[in-house]
Amino acid sequence: MGVFEDGSAGSRPETVGIGGDLSQTLQLPGLQGLAGELESVRFATILFADLVGSTKLISALDPEDARDLLDGSIALIQQAIHDFDGLVVRVQGDGVMAVFGVHPAATDHALRGALAARQIVDRMRKGALGLLPSPQARVGLHAGPILLRRQDNDFGSIVDVVGHAAHLAGRIEQLAPPGSVAISSSTVSLIAEPCGLRTLGSVAAGGNDQAGDDQGEAVFELLSVEFAGGDQVPVKGNATYPIVGRDGLLKRVRALVDSLPDVDASAARSGPALAIVGEAGMGKSRLLLEASRQAAGLGVTFVVLRGNALMAAVPFGCLAPTVRHLTELLRPFCPDPASAAQFTPEQAACLQGFVANSGDWLPHVAPGDRNNIAAQTIVGIVQLAVANIPLLLLIDDMQYVDKETRSVLAAIRAATRLGMIATGRPEAALRLASLCENMAHLAPLAPSSARELVALISRSSPLDATVVTNILHRSGGLPLALQEFAVTAQAAPESVRLPARLENLLAERLASLDGDATRLCQFCSTLGPAFPASRLRKGAGLICRNPAVAIARLVEARVIETTYADHVRFTHQLVQEAAYRTMARRRRTAMHSRALELLDPTAPDAEQASHAELATHAEKAGLLQRALGHLWDACEQALGLAALGSVLVLYRRARVVAGGLPADVAAFETARFSLLAFDTLQQLSLEQETRADIRAIATGSVQMRPALQTVARINMALLDWIDGAPVAASAWLAQAEADLATRDSLPRRTYADVVGAYIAFSRARPGEAIARIERLGARLVDGMRAATFGAVVVIPHVLARSFGAWYLVDLGETARARSWIAEALNLSRRHRHNYSRLLANLAHGYLLYRQGRSAHALTVLRRAYADCLRHRFHGFEPASVSWLALSLIDQGLLDEADTVLMESAQRGHYRTVRTAATYYFHEARTRLALAQGNLAQAELAASEALEHCRDCGEAMHELHALVLREEVRVASGRAPPDDHAEALASLGGLIGSLGIAVLAKRLARLQEHMA
Repeated sequence: MGVFEDGSAGSRPETVGIGGDLSQTLQLPGLQGLAGELESVRFATILFADLVGSTKLISALDPEDARDLLDGSIALIQQAIHDFDGLVVRVQGDGVMAVFGVHPAATDHALRGALAARQIVDRMRKGALGLLPSPQARVGLHAGPILLRRQDNDFGSIVDVVGHAAHLAGRIEQLAPPGSVAISSSTVSLIAEPCGLRTLGSVAAGGNDQAGDDQGEAVFELLSVEFAGGDQVPVKGNATYPIVGRDGLLKRVRALVDSLPDVDASAARSGPALAIVGEAGMGKSRLLLEASRQAAGLGVTFVVLRGNALMAAVPFGCLAPTVRHLTELLRPFCPDPASAAQFTPEQAACLQGFVANSGDWLPHVAPGDRNNIAAQTIVGIVQLAVANIPLLLLIDDMQYVDKETRSVLAAIRAATRLGMIATGRPEAALRLASLCENMAHLAPLAPSSARELVALISRSSPLDATVVTNILHRSGGLPLALQEFAVTAQAAPESVRLPARLENLLAERLASLDGDATRLCQFCSTLGPAFPASRLRKGAGLICRNPAVAIARLVEARVIETTYADHVRFTHQLVQEAAYRTMARRRRTAMHSRALELLDPTAPDAEQASHAELATHAEKAGLLQRALGHLWDACEQALGLAALGSVLVLYRRARVVAGGLPADVAAFETARFSLLAFDTLQQLSLEQETRADIRAIATGSVQMRPALQTVARINMALLDWIDGAPVAASAWLAQAEADLATRDSLPRRTYADVVGAYIAFSRARPGEAIARIERLGARLVDGMRAATFGAVVVIPHVLARSFGAWYLVDLGETARARSWIAEALNLSRRHRHNYSRLLANLAHGYLLYRQGRSAHALTVLRRAYADCLRHRFHGFEPASVSWLALSLIDQGLLDEADTVLMESAQRGHYRTVRTAATYYFHEARTRLALAQGNLAQAELAASEALEHCRDCGEAMHELHALVLREEVRVASGRAPPDDHAEALASLGGLIGSLGIAVLAKRLARLQEHMA
């Protein structure tokens, strides 16, 4: 049993701890393993301590007395740190910096740091230095990722700790009042034991620390830590959120608790018991909390026994608080529990030692005999309790329970009828099986349950669907991860950092690995969450002294596991993330270099890998040009598969990688990737991202082959046309066609004619537009009509025929339009081009709408609109939704039309696609307002339509907008202006000269109405 000198905190139990200065670490026996931790990132707790007012105190002393004072103070601080397995990193003047959880690795490093901090201030306050008045210390604590590094100076070498967490701990210490401990809120969250706290203020990442400041990390004064000295151990679980996806197990827990009031001592020698096994974060403690609440509601008394790494080597250390709690529960029934239990004098003395939290009972008895007496005493007190009250024993973290306590628990199970629910991690499965006949294994939550839990956590402020999907993917069904990510996302949806509680749990599993296994784990983390087993074996051969042992150690520590088809994966994606985060930048670079060496396609026995994977390793290894080469190959592969989303990701990644190169090289690389991905980006309505790069090629500021400069000039014409500048587009096209006059090319000529047709129709030159499309078709003989010309993942002939059919419909040439549409539909279906099929369907739907066949048009346009959204063809979203809405309005489906238009307005693509098609978005809104009888809204929308056409130089559809405005005026009954007749006649003459049949008919109806 442990000895506890301070009731508020508790000192180190009577076990030999390993501690020392990091500056001497590599020479200390038992700490040689720390050498392997250099240049590693670890999640640990940093402690800063210094003496308050030491300068003034020392000024009144002679140098030798000052030295003795400082040495004594520093020795006291160091001893407290060593008592809880901390390592002193640095001593400077009257200040000490220490780290907990590095060596030895410990998941309870925050608790250790807190207990050491309280011990420092408590012992100094009590005058441990023998001086009056005694100097006071103040201590700051913060947990976070730190880097261990070797630092050389003229006096030798030391190991230092660096990182933002260390910096923050120093600032937190400055907020502590004299004689107190300041601790960050995130560090408090890592301590399971009850803590006495008082708000001090906060510390901001930027350094503006103020008491009372609500921003940044909250800071508390740590008044006490109830560790092993308390009379009642609370259940560790968090009831903030409901239990989800554990219905079957929850039913078993409740059934066990429900049975306890009816258990008959004479009918059963042992009560019901259930063991629950699961990895950290699976919700074991939450189930225990549910059991405790159920027990309280039924009048069943529950007591808690919680394993603790600090007490794992102390006989009955975990059980002592439980015995004290039971003794207090018995007072109302038997004021003298020792007499009621008929204890021997030795057992009575032992019970008194437990109650007084003292280890000096029967000091003359041999340790083995003391343990026997303690075991008999504990069993006796439990038997007495069970005889008086229905009792439920809840055991948490069995993996940390000492062997003496485990023996007592077995005896209690055999001798009493108390109920028992015990939990632990997989390494404690055998212990749990020997104690409980019924076992349950916790698995990750099913996707539906995981989604439900996230929805419940974020119900007051729902998260974006993309954020939820990312949370579900990263969490992998781990309840704690789902909870922590969902809570973090409420304040910072874009955050990718692991929350402190989660990182602490994951770091514990990795910190237990030896040097060889750690290196292999880090290497595997560069390969991703899952990879072929052959890569594991070859990688182990590259970096491990004993590959087979290192692999076995990773499996034993539940870091990796074998899956289907000779593949290996991390036991959880977050384990892989945590392993990757343990590497400093230099080690990551080295590991990615090794991975690249392993996957090098030129090697004779190379592992097969994708270009995207090779690009990742090359980039992380600092080989940027090589990474760009792999990205280029990956991009070409994605283009060949029409995988638009992949092309976009690869393109943007290439821009980031190129940013690390010299400016001139970066400009060339981004420009060539922009040329490659241009068509894809245009289909996604993201083509303007390439403008600067394409212009650089078109103008010659980035030197490329003349053919590519011609393509860039055609691209610039298309960019300007989409951006609502057809006149500027014409100038670029003229330069491109001048190039073609000297260096003709079928692909480039085809591309120029397609873009030229767009521009010509926008500038009210329909004859030229149709002529270009006809010339294009004549050049593409039957064998070429399905050609995509390299990086263009749309079929240009389908593109031209679809646009041409739209133009022909406006010109009243429906027969030829039907022919072109049929040709476009057949080609797109035959070659399964989604984008080409969308264009053909849009042209078909537009034809049907203009023919008054709105019901048939709805079928076609609904399908086209769904395809547009599903494939993210945002460039045609305005046309898709507008023509669908116009058909819906014609059919009287105003609510659906209103919905699709409103959703489109929220997406906002009509603002960036400043083309003729966008005009119809304004027309649809105008006609919807007219159909709803909202004349004021109709006038506003018609004005916006006209303004859009004039602002974008859209001369052809300016005529549509003028006719639309006139229709709205007539519907509103407003009187025409004085020159109205002349203006209308002029408009009619222009429409007639251009042959716009659909407008001529509408204008004729207006004139009839006015007549």
